[in-house]
Amino acid sequence: MNVSEIVKRLVRNYLLVFAGIVIFITLLNHLNIWVDGSDASIFSLGFHHIYAIMICALVGVLPSPMFYYSADDISEKGMQLRILIHFVILEVVLLIFTNWMGWVTGVVNTMILAFEIAIISLLVRWLEWSSDRKVAMEINEKLQKLKNDEEQ
Repeated sequence: MNVSEIVKRLVRNYLLVFAGIVIFITLLNHLNIWVDGSDASIFSLGFHHIYAIMICALVGVLPSPMFYYSADDISEKGMQLRILIHFVILEVVLLIFTNWMGWVTGVVNTMILAFEIAIISLLVRWLEWSSDRKVAMEINEKLQKLKNDEEQ
């Protein structure tokens, strides 16, 4: 995989993570308003919040090249191990970062954030898997067509 493809995937994953965080925050705020009957105006996302989300998405995406892009071919088991290690590091780094910045405080809020990170990570993995599956199917179709052309 060349550098431009890696950058393209990083940007795509950054935007997916950013959108996922905004969607989850919006849904959780609406759930909190519905449960507590709170005033919706106190949950508006200002520039400060958007910048914090942008930083968290960047912190979450930047370690990816160390784990997913290798010059050597790796086995399926090796890739699964890399995905697991990346997920654990992602959780730890984001939880420490957000607690250090004071954006998340308390055990309950940290556990909620950990759950949100897990769901967003699963969403990004699923979208990557479906994209890779589509590419693999296209390659297989072209190979099958090439094989049929050679047989004739």
